[in-house]
Amino acid sequence: MKIVIKRLTLSTIIFIITYILIFVSRNNHEIIETYYSRGLFRGMTALISPVFSIIPVSTGEILLVLLAGGLVYQIIQLIKRPTRDHVAGKASTLVLWLVTANLLFWAMWGLNNFRTPLEQNLSIEVNQLSVEDLMRTADYLVEKAVELEPYIVFDDSQLPVYPGGINGMMKNSRTYFNTFAQKHDFLNSGRYSQPKPMLFSEGMSHLNYTGIYNPFTTEPNVNVNIPIYRIPFVALHEIAHQRGIAGEREANFVAFLAAVEEGDSFFQYSGYYSALIYVTNAILREDLELYQQIRNEFSEHLNAVFQYDRAYWSNYQTVAADIGEMNNERFLKATGQPEGTKSYGLVVDLIVAYVQDKMTH
Repeated sequence: MKIVIKRLTLSTIIFIITYILIFVSRNNHEIIETYYSRGLFRGMTALISPVFSIIPVSTGEILLVLLAGGLVYQIIQLIKRPTRDHVAGKASTLVLWLVTANLLFWAMWGLNNFRTPLEQNLSIEVNQLSVEDLMRTADYLVEKAVELEPYIVFDDSQLPVYPGGINGMMKNSRTYFNTFAQKHDFLNSGRYSQPKPMLFSEGMSHLNYTGIYNPFTTEPNVNVNIPIYRIPFVALHEIAHQRGIAGEREANFVAFLAAVEEGDSFFQYSGYYSALIYVTNAILREDLELYQQIRNEFSEHLNAVFQYDRAYWSNYQTVAADIGEMNNERFLKATGQPEGTKSYGLVVDLIVAYVQDKMTH
């Protein structure tokens, strides 16, 4: 039992260190911004990411499969020999692994949750929104999306097609993001791995996940089973996480900016359409009649995209999706985002501020 006590003691020490690290970081945004996000984190990812960029598949997914297999094996061993000492030994080992992984998560990426707010880094002023603000923003986004239609290839179902395919989107998303990042010193740029298509994309759709960033391998992973016109926005969102933007609201906005300011027509369309969905959902919560008014402004292509999007996700509204949503909710709240999954939609205030600035200049 001595080894069990040693493991639990070490686990307690690691847990306390992690707690202190989070507690101190939570109230020191400028220190985290200067010395962690733009310093230590930037250096760590610059070393790790090129290594995993060599591997063409999602290393994180492979590791998860191996971990799951290892867990099943350990459970079988416990069933075979369910003695008190054996169970205590396995349990103490598991606890030590978990607290160590938690410390590494915060040290390798999680502290970015406490960096300087994105509004400050981008010099954006966010004001309280009115329904009129939302309507003007939605009108702008519809207009921009429709303006792009002559430059995009559509199939017989009126849905956009990307000439470069999935691989082209993954490659170009890194290129466009790097160009965008070079204009903003709070973002990291360099030899980072490009987003990787998830091996289990179908399963991710069932869990209602469009992408995952793995902080241990610095890999942005994208569910390539989703509608193709959503992939550029998701890829840029996961890259934003890779470059030090932890919050979902902030990653959404950086993805939107990178898509519409640096991308090709297809990427721009993905950015404007994704932003439009967030804004129209906000309008729908306020006024059904105004929501329908915006919907009536959609072009034939935009309507087809919207209907396909809704039909696609309706096929995955199952218990698995509820479980995935619940797990994501818990993860976000545990990592410094108290709004949980609602944080994705909170990007609306930033989008409105961006559009207002564009309309006045």
